[in-house]
Amino acid sequence: MDHRTVNLDGLNVHYVEAGQGPSLVLVHGLGASHVTWYENIQPLADAGFRVFAPDLPGHGDSDKPESISYDPMAGAQLIDRFLSAVNVPKASLVGNSAGGLVSALYALEHPQRVERLVLVAAGGLGREMNWFLRLCSLPLLGEIVYQPWLQSMGQLNRRMLFHRPPASADQVFSELDRVRSLPGSRRATLRSLRSSINYWGLREQRFIVDRLDQLEMPVLTVWGENDLILPVEHASSVRDALPNSVVKTLPECGHWPQMEKSDEFNQLLTLFLEGGLDQGPHPTR
Repeated sequence: MDHRTVNLDGLNVHYVEAGQGPSLVLVHGLGASHVTWYENIQPLADAGFRVFAPDLPGHGDSDKPESISYDPMAGAQLIDRFLSAVNVPKASLVGNSAGGLVSALYALEHPQRVERLVLVAAGGLGREMNWFLRLCSLPLLGEIVYQPWLQSMGQLNRRMLFHRPPASADQVFSELDRVRSLPGSRRATLRSLRSSINYWGLREQRFIVDRLDQLEMPVLTVWGENDLILPVEHASSVRDALPNSVVKTLPECGHWPQMEKSDEFNQLLTLFLEGGLDQGPHPTR
């Protein structure tokens, strides 16, 4: 895996690249980085894909300026500029959590540039969500609750994100502790969170279920049945909106199935990207 940085209109974006073949972009969730795809990048590259895993602005080792917007649509616009900068005219997108909302928005706005779309416990599909995220959306209280040192204590992250933490969790969280402590990281994460979430859950303007039937490409949805961040019932919304899409739920699995069930996830994703799960015609605009 090669670690690289690309400058997008003055914004330095760090990303990892591996492999050769059809392009695949992995988009992480809120408060995370490319490291959440730790168990997927190389296996997908070995399966014959050119894999990109960027750190979205405000996350990982990418810039964290005060002057930019950190809302999901800004993330989608960033993906568009990123693909142009790395000379990729068309790619498949895989987005986890908030990264799923970013990926879906990009697919809706730029369908001609998206080959296939994979939503992994994606945001934007229902109002219900974890109490911790709703608390962090509150002014002042969020600044108190969302502290890197507090997240590192005990097993809070692991209990919320996994049904059973995988062996790689310690290494991943060690890296996340590092980047979450970088200047500007906490501010950017809270701004990103508050752009989509309030005390009652998902903000109404971020709800995209009624737009899913506009998607022109094959769609796969993957969800852990024991997800404590976003309930697995949200996957049913995709099944109802896109009856010809593929929806898979994984038992004994939490919010990061790409890590907790990495072998099963990689096999499922590879099969879908190669067309092996297509069930029939997909809705068109």
